[in-house]
Amino acid sequence: MTKQIPPALAGVFAALPTPYQVDGTPDVDKLQGILDFHLDQKTPGLCVGGVTGEYATCSVEQRLSLFQTASRYINGRIPLVFGIGGEHFGHVQRLARAAADCGAIATLLPSPSFFKFRSSDLLAFLKKVTADLPLPVLFYNIPQFTSGLSLDDVLSLIDSVPNVIGLKDSSGMPQNLPFLLKAKQSRQMIFFIGSDGLLLDAFENGADGSISGIAGVCPDLIRGIYETFRSGQQGSAKHLQTLLDELIAHIDAFPPPWAIKLALQARGIETGVLSWPLGEHLQSKKEELQAWFMEWLARSEAACGKLLAK
Repeated sequence: MTKQIPPALAGVFAALPTPYQVDGTPDVDKLQGILDFHLDQKTPGLCVGGVTGEYATCSVEQRLSLFQTASRYINGRIPLVFGIGGEHFGHVQRLARAAADCGAIATLLPSPSFFKFRSSDLLAFLKKVTADLPLPVLFYNIPQFTSGLSLDDVLSLIDSVPNVIGLKDSSGMPQNLPFLLKAKQSRQMIFFIGSDGLLLDAFENGADGSISGIAGVCPDLIRGIYETFRSGQQGSAKHLQTLLDELIAHIDAFPPPWAIKLALQARGIETGVLSWPLGEHLQSKKEELQAWFMEWLARSEAACGKLLAK
């Protein structure tokens, strides 16, 4: 079976947060500000509508509007991947068609997240739905939030459906990495890492790139790890991973999309309101995080600037 894998589907893709207004409506103007930030940062690729984008909080119509806004504003300057997860196959199909119409190079499809299904039934559902989608599909393996499939089941999906070209693994399970390296050696597929704490380990195990929430606020750091690893600068890649691990440890008090938004705000990028108001404890943590982040960012940018300038 021959897979049609887009050449641009490699390297670093920043998973974007969705800015919201007080009533829960996505704020399109602030999304454009986030897109401007990534254009300025020369971010290699963008992912709209994944878990970092809190897709479960949006209606299908709102998600379609976000696709259209991102597509018009980027206008082909950066490759786009769109998340098409949903609780109804008709929603998935509508989102996939819109992604194709908006010029995305691929789609990102997690399992349903509300009802739990037997893995055999879930695999049958996904095989039937993905076979009819108009763009290449990366299966989004994030069992923390969705009905999980075993990696053997994911490989069955890849092996049996021509346009399922690989997966993004956000499980956070390091034992998956050698399994996926071996899987890549015996079939045509690609593998993206979504767990930033495993970034360098994933590259060492054959990952083709990263779809990264932290790249949504620090794209140069994720790109720096990818590029130094690819150019054989292992010591530099390890140093940058240490900086990344330091950031991960500090943002762990918040849900990942909130942490990305708070860090963007510290950088002067408007991200709208959080999905829920912060209590007294998290409000104090927010202020601590933002103050610490700006000090850390100066160190990170200095390190990345030296390495990426080589």
